[in-house]
Amino acid sequence: MRKYAAALAVLLMLVLSPGAPGQRGASTALVVRVMPEARIEPGQIALEFRVADSVVQTANVTAWVRSLPNQQIRVLARLVRLQGPGGPVPVSAVSWTGATARATAGGNQASCASGAFAAGQAQDLALGWRRSGTLTCGFAFTLGDSGNLSPGRYSGTVDLSLAVQ
Repeated sequence: MRKYAAALAVLLMLVLSPGAPGQRGASTALVVRVMPEARIEPGQIALEFRVADSVVQTANVTAWVRSLPNQQIRVLARLVRLQGPGGPVPVSAVSWTGATARATAGGNQASCASGAFAAGQAQDLALGWRRSGTLTCGFAFTLGDSGNLSPGRYSGTVDLSLAVQ
């Protein structure tokens, strides 16, 4: 028992002594990388107008973006097609007005746009957004010149996307 206690004491002295073999100096660095990301809800808006009833449809669009400094954040919309009772209708027949419903951080500097669709082109739904944050816009989509359109159902799909440049 005495030999065991002596061996244990020697071992403890070696481990606890400042110059014990096996000890090394070291430093640690922590690197946290926060990557840009973005999401938009909804991804699509189904439009449906009834000439004779309603030619205005409303929708809310919420975008959340974490971007690098001084990047332009774009909320884009493209009207894929517009069909009426007589067949295809030019997408330029649909216009919209936008108003800010809610914004946080960099979204407070942005404004919700108004405009009209153009064939084959994506249109900006938000302007002046250059810092991370959220933006919710309320949009009213209008089927224009409804007095000259045939009565019936007009429908189309608006594809939404985010671009950070």
